[in-house]
Amino acid sequence: MNQPNVLLVILDSVRAENVGHLGYPRDTTPNLDEFAENSTTYTNARASGIHSISSHVSLFTGYHVAEHRATSHGASIQPGHTIWEDLAEKGYQTGLFTPNSIVAESSNLSSFFQTVVGPKRRELAFPEAMGPKQVKGDPNYLEYLRAGFRSDAPLKAIINGLSREFGRSKATHDPKREHGGEYIKEFREWRDSGDGPWAACLNLMDAHYPYIPLDQFDRWGGETLQKLHREAMGGPLTTKYLGERPFWELEATESLYDDCIRQADAYVGDLLEYLRSVDELEETLVVVTSDHGEGFGEYSVLNDEVQLIDHSWGIGDEVSHVPLVVKHPGQFSGDSVNAPATLTRFPAVVEKAVNGERTRFTPNDGITITTSYRIAEPGDQLPIPRNKRESYFGPWHAICREHDGQVVVDAVRRGDRVQYTPDTSRHTGSADREYVESIIGQLSNANMTEEENELEREVEQRLHELGYMT
Repeated sequence: MNQPNVLLVILDSVRAENVGHLGYPRDTTPNLDEFAENSTTYTNARASGIHSISSHVSLFTGYHVAEHRATSHGASIQPGHTIWEDLAEKGYQTGLFTPNSIVAESSNLSSFFQTVVGPKRRELAFPEAMGPKQVKGDPNYLEYLRAGFRSDAPLKAIINGLSREFGRSKATHDPKREHGGEYIKEFREWRDSGDGPWAACLNLMDAHYPYIPLDQFDRWGGETLQKLHREAMGGPLTTKYLGERPFWELEATESLYDDCIRQADAYVGDLLEYLRSVDELEETLVVVTSDHGEGFGEYSVLNDEVQLIDHSWGIGDEVSHVPLVVKHPGQFSGDSVNAPATLTRFPAVVEKAVNGERTRFTPNDGITITTSYRIAEPGDQLPIPRNKRESYFGPWHAICREHDGQVVVDAVRRGDRVQYTPDTSRHTGSADREYVESIIGQLSNANMTEEENELEREVEQRLHELGYMT
């Protein structure tokens, strides 16, 4: 066999709990479920972090979050640490295809690929009129409207503002233009124009906030829920649901999220069918996973004073347990692995595949580590009084392992600790803090980060509209 191709598909923000072949009752992932039948399915796969930047750095380098410490949106890591660079040295064409601004723009992760197709930007509908960038600060839409009415061309200014809010401006993430199908199309063109082995990463943001599916995938959400959800849009959900909006609204948006997962799954189906049509699926290492999960108001497994909002904080299965389906070159039969698996094994799995061998995503020592250092004190981004912020502060750590014949998770955060079983979420006791701290303490700083990138205002705006606290 010639050198196999390498395909990493990251279904951004898709948690294992909402995936069909992992037990979800809704038919959210029919294509991935079918693909899993003849692939290796890891039922206890863990992301190393709960944020895009930390999880992607771990995926690309094999380091745990506590080792690489790349945790901010502007993180920059030194060259020579990613699997993509190694593959390029072996003669592979490498490509990154994603609307994820953190991976493609704010950090330097895209610099380790030869080809990068990032967010698709649009200019304002009326460039000659006032736009959001011309209003100082970060105005909400009502403030912008008042400024627009005072401008020389009020109607055009208002349309430009609507474009920013609902997906037409240069800075905005537009769900109708940033859907996975657009990036699969770009990937196909790139693959068709190349020669020799290729290695690609596709990060599809369909299931990421703002949770607005295309009309053909609107199955469980509906117009009424979308209208309600749009009232909370326009920035980080944390500021809305720690503010005045009730948590039942956030819980209800899980139906929109399910629609968006089904949308992402449809594009995965298109991608797999394309690889079959060009006779490359069987000779490609295909890894389909997620960088982290998502929270919809669930109480933190560690502290019931904290409810989960998107992937801003926490360490429970809602944000750490992810799908992982792997098809090795020449694999024709399915396999299911219940032992804990970690995404930090991705570089090792790729290296073995390139050499014509197979290895698993299960770590040699049998344990997986998930870490988040957010929220950092003093937590001024939290719209709550200072005396109520402590429960949100990190670091958060979770160790997943097999113990007494079952998979358990030991989770700790400052004074909080709990042990639970992932299958049932049943608490089995208090986590062994000394054990968790000893595991984390054995990890040394990889000293691979550089001075952070300074974010451009347009990138900050894009991150803001993707729900990030910048």
